Amino acid sequence: MHEPSGVDATTFNRFYKQGWDLSRGELLVDPEPSLTRPGWWARRRLRRAIGAFRKALAIFPESWQSLWALGKIHQRLGAHQEAFDYFAKAHSIDPGQVDVAREAGIAAIDIGRPVEAVMYTRAALTQVPNDPGLISNLAVAQLISGDSAMALESIKTARRLAPNDPISQAVEIRVQDTIAGRRPMPRTIKDLLA
Repeated sequence: MHEPSGVDATTFNRFYKQGWDLSRGELLVDPEPSLTRPGWWARRRLRRAIGAFRKALAIFPESWQSLWALGKIHQRLGAHQEAFDYFAKAHSIDPGQVDVAREAGIAAIDIGRPVEAVMYTRAALTQVPNDPGLISNLAVAQLISGDSAMALESIKTARRLAPNDPISQAVEIRVQDTIAGRRPMPRTIKDLLA
């Protein structure tokens, strides 16, 4: 793997820092992220951050961190396919990064690719096998892919690990309702949340 050095490293670091500075306070990684739709000014800053991270990648294409940041920005802008593409590429560069695999799995669910969501979530779970949030994500992906039995098994594991987690409680209800025939089998996240 080629890593930038000298002038290239300085330039890479400048663009990388600029990208993070421009996106600060707008992404779901921030301590208190805004969950409302980004306004005009925020979208403008995020588009400028995209430009900065792309310039960083032109210097160092193997920067999984820049790819992950681009995925988070596109996720925030509602460009789910682009977010998935960046997360998937970051994962191909460094498959051991839990957050990259987690985000790739979530993005795969967002674009209706549950089989890939299962694959990426399982990859993340190889690093942190007892993460109840990841196990809940796995249950959602399994349910949307049509495997309600595995979804039930996964969500029961997540509930054992975090019995008071409201998200896993909601997922368990959806899985049980689907198995009991009270809800149709969801094919998308939108179906699951309906």
